[in-house]
Amino acid sequence: MNVVGKNIKKIRISKGMTQEKLAEKMYVTRQTISNWETGKSQPDLESLSAVSAVLSVEPTELIYGVKKTYEKYQKKCIVVAAISLCVTIAAIVLEITLYPHLLAIFRQTFRGAFELNLYFYSVRPLGLFALGIFLLSFLSLWVDTRLEKKARIIVLIIGILLLILPLWLLVEMILIFQAPQVFPGFILFSRVFSSQYLREIFMFVFPLLAGAGLFLGLKRK
Repeated sequence: MNVVGKNIKKIRISKGMTQEKLAEKMYVTRQTISNWETGKSQPDLESLSAVSAVLSVEPTELIYGVKKTYEKYQKKCIVVAAISLCVTIAAIVLEITLYPHLLAIFRQTFRGAFELNLYFYSVRPLGLFALGIFLLSFLSLWVDTRLEKKARIIVLIIGILLLILPLWLLVEMILIFQAPQVFPGFILFSRVFSSQYLREIFMFVFPLLAGAGLFLGLKRK
């Protein structure tokens, strides 16, 4: 039974590595790797140790298979999912109760523009940010969503950038309302405020993707 060869193949594929790349790193031929994986030959102890080093796994994982250690991450995901769900529900409650109240005051008295905009540029993005985290953490209860280090760093950077943009927009809005003489307006806020399409992207899409990105980026293997 070619258990070792199957484990080598499975782990190699999970690492995104071809037979040629693995053979190159081990200074052997591709045919040698192929023979191991098909069971035509078996790696000796020295070769087994070399394979485990290249694939960044324990030698025992090549012999017995990858250990199912994902359960401990699932427990963390449950906590994160619970917290993010609570924040999301709180944002929904405010959307049902507070937002109509602020909107009614503004329409009737033309006052409360700052409070209405503060809600729109803070509470809604926060709720969507939490929703993005909840969706990924909930998915992680059944699917291993952990990424390799390089991919995780890239996703984390993207998530941070997507979070910075709505925050930057919020800061500009506050400065424009609170200090109009000093800050008559910024390019970002002016463009986003004048375009419904951009507002929806900045205030709905970006926070949602930022939450998902930060969850994946901060979730280590």
